[in-house]
Amino acid sequence: MRSALAGLALCMSASALGAQYARARVWLPGFATQLALDTIGLAVEIAAPAGKTYRAVVAAFDELKIPLDTKDSARGMVGNLTLVRTRNIAGSSLSRWFDCGTGITGRNAESWRLYIAIAALLDPLPEGRTRLRIGMAAGAQDMQGNSKEPVACSTSGGLEAKFQELIAARVSAP
Repeated sequence: MRSALAGLALCMSASALGAQYARARVWLPGFATQLALDTIGLAVEIAAPAGKTYRAVVAAFDELKIPLDTKDSARGMVGNLTLVRTRNIAGSSLSRWFDCGTGITGRNAESWRLYIAIAALLDPLPEGRTRLRIGMAAGAQDMQGNSKEPVACSTSGGLEAKFQELIAARVSAP
């Protein structure tokens, strides 16, 4: 009985650690390994409780017309880890937000298919504050066929800043 309880406690603690450190793992074209979105992006403190911040994050995704495939208030995660786009996102050209290199036709983000993962990760802090991290990554694949290898894209930081601006405006509103 003691060994069964010890095993259960070990599994629970390993599971809790996994949830804490790997809330959003993705494997995108152009990347050799999985990415942990928890480790990407700058964490900022929001002067609002986690519940209010969570609602503001969901509203920001809606305003930017980015569909959600993940809404988990218990784990503090909102996002879309399987978004596929061509040409535009959030009302602007993909090349405004991502750099996927260039080819003979110009910027790859303009003509290639992008596989995008976006996650807003929220952690409650003392005194009714919330730590918010927007993790975003993308990989691109040429739509003309498989003759070209997929590429990893870098982010300009602009879309993350737009999210933070929309969230800050919503949490400060009465």
